[in-house]
Amino acid sequence: MSQARQFLKIVLINIAVLLVLFLTIEAGVRIFYAVKGKTPPHPDLSVEREWNWVKARMQDGKVNFDPRFEYDATVGWKNAANINTVVKDQGSIRTNSEGMRNDGDFTKEPAPGRSRLMIVGDSYSFGFGVSNEETYAYELAKLMPDWDVMNLAVSATGTDQHYLTYERQGEKFKPNVVLLGFYVLDYNRNPYSFRDYAKPMYVPQADGSLQLTHVPVPKPEDLIEQYRSGQKTIGGWHYSYLFAAINKVLNDSVKRDRAPGSLGRRILTGIMEQFAKRVRDNGATPVWVVFPIVDILEKDVSKYQEISDFSKQEAKRLGMPVLDLEPIYRDYVEKHPGAKSLWRPVEIGGHLSADGNKVSAQAIHAFLQQQGLLNLPDSHKH
Repeated sequence: MSQARQFLKIVLINIAVLLVLFLTIEAGVRIFYAVKGKTPPHPDLSVEREWNWVKARMQDGKVNFDPRFEYDATVGWKNAANINTVVKDQGSIRTNSEGMRNDGDFTKEPAPGRSRLMIVGDSYSFGFGVSNEETYAYELAKLMPDWDVMNLAVSATGTDQHYLTYERQGEKFKPNVVLLGFYVLDYNRNPYSFRDYAKPMYVPQADGSLQLTHVPVPKPEDLIEQYRSGQKTIGGWHYSYLFAAINKVLNDSVKRDRAPGSLGRRILTGIMEQFAKRVRDNGATPVWVVFPIVDILEKDVSKYQEISDFSKQEAKRLGMPVLDLEPIYRDYVEKHPGAKSLWRPVEIGGHLSADGNKVSAQAIHAFLQQQGLLNLPDSHKH
């Protein structure tokens, strides 16, 4: 046998061995997912989340959308209007006709001589786990009797949705100050197109701009029908579970990367730029408030410190007044060791307690006062 034939034989044997090995591993991965009843892997975690949401609702065909939310084609979901309910471990939840967590409605035009503060953000600003009157928005309203304090925050949302909520809904109420409550874990929500439900997603372009994708967000009924009809699917024999699982890990590592120049940082920077410009173009002042994660109660340095620092750096670069609540929380805990925790127990949903919301409101009020934002010139008052 010639050396060429011998070499070819060795190559073919190696290819056959690798193929058998791949098929064996592929079969093992498929069996694992089948036995565990897990959703088939997909390179995009958003698709897995989407399928899990649909699968939970396909049996009876009902949407079963959380009654505290309403579908919205622009932001995915928003607070339902005119809620008046009491939920176990979450207190009394009430919204107005615009879905703001306020007991009364607001006219589009402010009353003469009154100024307006608008809050956009996630569950920390919404006040998950406490009653309306215990949220930091309500506490601020008590400290600012000459202001309308409007709370447009929505639970489980990302910074992209916060900006879009202001742009599409909030600005028509002509606030003087717009406070974006940035919870550091929101950083992980921005690079995905599905969380609790489908959401818009910004994609960075080569020139540094952002392109808004996944809009309009599909209606829940339409999304369910797309899978029911086979128009959309996940799993099957047309792609490798093994490669999908590997690619998901790789893609998630890119989307969750917190290093300088990472995808998440570029998206956050772009959103912050749009937010600052849009608010200022409307004659208002954008304010950036950073909410830390609960690990600061036990650690000297939070694992999300670099994201907190990055967002503050970007806010300052953009000329936004920026307040970091972490040192305020740390100082409070040190001075009040016997006080109730600023956070609620994890087993009932975590988030800020009534005390945590009160401390936040006092800090925000003092900061706004320090920045001279509570004494607006007459030309800025409505």
